[in-house]
Amino acid sequence: MILFYILVLISPMPNHPLFEAPFAGLTVVKWLGILCCGYAFLTLLVSRRLPAFVKPWEIRSFLVLLGIATVSFFTLSKTENLTFNPIFMYFNYLPLFFITICVVNTYERLQNTLLAAIAGVSVASLYVIREFQASGGTNVRPGYIAGDANYFATCALLVIPMAVYFMKMKGSRLRRWLCAAALVIILVAFTLASSRGGLVGLCVAVLYMILHSGQSRRSAIVIAILLIPMLMFSPASPLLRMMHPNYGDYVGAQVRREFWSAGMDMISNHPLSGVGLGNFTARSLSKEVEGFQGIACNTFLEVAAELGIPGLLAYCAVLAGALSSAGKLRAEGKRRDNTFLQYAGQAMQAGLFGFSAAAIFVSAEYQKPLWIMVALTAAVPTLLRNRLRHSEHVVQQLSTASTPNCSVSDAHFEDHPTDPIIARISDSAFLNGADQRTVFGAS
Repeated sequence: MILFYILVLISPMPNHPLFEAPFAGLTVVKWLGILCCGYAFLTLLVSRRLPAFVKPWEIRSFLVLLGIATVSFFTLSKTENLTFNPIFMYFNYLPLFFITICVVNTYERLQNTLLAAIAGVSVASLYVIREFQASGGTNVRPGYIAGDANYFATCALLVIPMAVYFMKMKGSRLRRWLCAAALVIILVAFTLASSRGGLVGLCVAVLYMILHSGQSRRSAIVIAILLIPMLMFSPASPLLRMMHPNYGDYVGAQVRREFWSAGMDMISNHPLSGVGLGNFTARSLSKEVEGFQGIACNTFLEVAAELGIPGLLAYCAVLAGALSSAGKLRAEGKRRDNTFLQYAGQAMQAGLFGFSAAAIFVSAEYQKPLWIMVALTAAVPTLLRNRLRHSEHVVQQLSTASTPNCSVSDAHFEDHPTDPIIARISDSAFLNGADQRTVFGAS
């Protein structure tokens, strides 16, 4: 399982020299993924129970998106000028979904995976801060290890709400302090990345946290207290770039508008098929910067331009399915009075909303942290189903121990008068992945 946590931890660092180094024909991260696949198959064989692979709507929508992308690639794509093969990226997400749904099968593993995601962005943040410091403050938009300043800021939005909620969740004091330290480090690096789109996404995530629960207002105030001084006085502040853009900011905005216009033309001319997977760059040309070709700087626009309106609908359905699954986790937490489930669901939703808002200003459809978060939400139905079976087993053990003549149906946990107590015992056992016999002392 530790290999999967490492895979999640390194996902925000696509240019890390260690994990991207070639080894026996493949990169280290690919070998890590292969080992995780082997562990997932082993877990599947040991459990002898098939997870809900295609039940989540985000998985079904992704399969539709994958089908559209595959047809587009083999019929329309001309990706000779790209530094990566986009169809390989889509197919790489299939084993990621398989691994995550197989191995994240207890609440404890879900919690550890989310903590690994926070730790990964924290490490990437340290690299961003170090790049800024090593340049003597002249590199006002660092982010090479993290791929790009905009990509770093966009992916950081997925875990910032998580760090906030875990920081205020009761439990280990060490975990709370580590999450608080991680939040400070991430916000410092987020400011240095100076992403205007990232700032918009952060505002959306914070607004969701405020509107969704009155208890989140304190968290929003904490973020504001930490951010406002940095936004006001940092030389790389995205707020200052908005209020006082320099010549480079002006040119960047002009080029972005040109590419958005080009993308809209592609959609109007090819509404059903698009121009082909990965073909946006080849068909876009800036007039502001002569001879410059680039990406759409808008995830939704780029997906629609390359894969047509059906591709855009499938991509949006993936995000909607992920938000729905996170909402189910949050609702289960409320029903069970389980703080972790409630906070995890809310944090996932806030992060996805923030990422989606920032994705309007950057082409982020291939960012691995997004797909890891989607995979975690896809594991929710299997998690809830496993917990239900554990709860039923707990009720059966209790009914057998206390009232031997009572039928199991009479003690079903949904209608049992000791519902909250049974739920807490079962959740505790399931969180720790414990055998129920150890809970009740049965031999």
